[in-house]
Amino acid sequence: MSRLSPRPLLVAACCISLAAFSIPAIGPPALAQVMGATPYVPAPDPAVIALQTRLDALEDDLRKATGRFEQLGFDLSAARRTAEEANAGRLKAEADLAALAARVQALEDRLAATSPAPSQTSAGTSPGPAGSAAGAPATPKASIDPASLPQDEAGLLKEARNLLLAGDYPSANLALSVYLERFRDQPNAAEAQYLLGESFLYQDAYPEAAEAYVALLGEYKSSPRAPEGLVKLARSMRLMGETKEACKVLAQMTGRYPKASEAAKTLAATEKSRAKC
Repeated sequence: MSRLSPRPLLVAACCISLAAFSIPAIGPPALAQVMGATPYVPAPDPAVIALQTRLDALEDDLRKATGRFEQLGFDLSAARRTAEEANAGRLKAEADLAALAARVQALEDRLAATSPAPSQTSAGTSPGPAGSAAGAPATPKASIDPASLPQDEAGLLKEARNLLLAGDYPSANLALSVYLERFRDQPNAAEAQYLLGESFLYQDAYPEAAEAYVALLGEYKSSPRAPEGLVKLARSMRLMGETKEACKVLAQMTGRYPKASEAAKTLAATEKSRAKC
């Protein structure tokens, strides 16, 4: 019987030991599962979200505030330009008014130089009321006694207006002159000044009428009667033969009184047509 060699037995034993303790290899399917797994993403922090929302709101408010600030700056610049233009227009209007007043005074002086002496005036007439130009056309005397006029402001103005409507222009002129002496600072003084110009205009005393309207435009330029007074000033100058000057006066209507009533605008258009401006 043959004897076995110990070397083959030792090799076989080693193989059995390695087989018993071998680690199975990771195949392709398992590796694919590991590599294809969804990565871990932490949950959003509520505090961070709240801060981000607040930051977005603040940035939006800042953009709106910047836009409002720029608009306010634009509006302020526009308002400043408008105020400067209005002031320039006011200064020009005042200069034009002063020039017109000087022109009226020059016309009155010229009339005074060419009028007959007081002894040549017709009987039953007298010069105009105090304050009118020397040598002005003679006007009839008032038919009322100044002492009989109402003493209160409202009653006196009402009486003056009634006299004017009745066609008693000299008496209306007297009543209005008394009113302006007593109540020149009252709210209705502008109305009385306008009616004073009317009382002269209806008597064909054009220089005195022009002077009354100039006073209206100078002292009561914000009065609702001022636009009509401007037109009546132009009419007075046209009737004195100063058509060119009348047109210059009418040209101021739009700039000085853009919000004038439709009645005043219609009156101005009629006067322009008569003066052929």
